[in-house]
Amino acid sequence: MRMFDANPPVIRDLKDESETLAEKDADDFTVVTARHPTLGKLVIITGRHGGGVVVETEE
Repeated sequence: MRMFDANPPVIRDLKDESETLAEKDADDFTVVTARHPTLGKLVIITGRHGGGVVVETEE
């Protein structure tokens, strides 16, 4: 498993390139689970400012 900070353009690109599996809004952030064609399963946590954290999970 790998985790990294991501700025808004990276978050947008990853979401555009991935198939969204689930999405959940909280008060201060949004969590998206997705399947990326080359990176595999991702958990994308986005703050209200647009940046956030991406977690690459193992299959």
